[in-house]
Amino acid sequence: MAAVVIINRLTGAGPSTTDITSINTRANTTDIHDTDETANPIQIPTDATSKFSYWVVTRLETTSAPDTLIDNIEWFSDASNGFGTGVTCVGESASAYTQATGTAGDTGLELTAGNYASLTSAPSDVFAFTSAAPNAIPGNTTDTEEFGDRMVYQVQVDSTAGPGVTPAETWTWRFDET
Repeated sequence: MAAVVIINRLTGAGPSTTDITSINTRANTTDIHDTDETANPIQIPTDATSKFSYWVVTRLETTSAPDTLIDNIEWFSDASNGFGTGVTCVGESASAYTQATGTAGDTGLELTAGNYASLTSAPSDVFAFTSAAPNAIPGNTTDTEEFGDRMVYQVQVDSTAGPGVTPAETWTWRFDET
């Protein structure tokens, strides 16, 4: 029987996990997950700097075990940044969880290898991770558990961005199950 796999968003000091498999999730300037959270948008800077969302940390979990093994985990985008002018997104996998911080309602701490020490490499443009060239996520499982490394991403806004809500983007997790 095929395993049941969900996508969790990790937040807070614990961390707390929220199943986001079938819902939208927002990158904003707070470390909470609430699909209706609109009180803490990413600000548009008034100078040449950038403002950042708090980083978003996601991880897979099996709620029923695979017959044998889940491995070859991958994460990717649709290869096209639909956020609009002045809005980008960077990300990378991480071997451990680090709580997002920043100034709620203004900007998150920039996602760098120095600020998130367990990133597997420096964060890069997530739209370069495509179905043909995905980000390989280390890990596997034979049981019912959270498994694999976390995928961490952050939305960045510069002064050329326009006001308002950005369009949604879709990220995809893919894996092999035997």
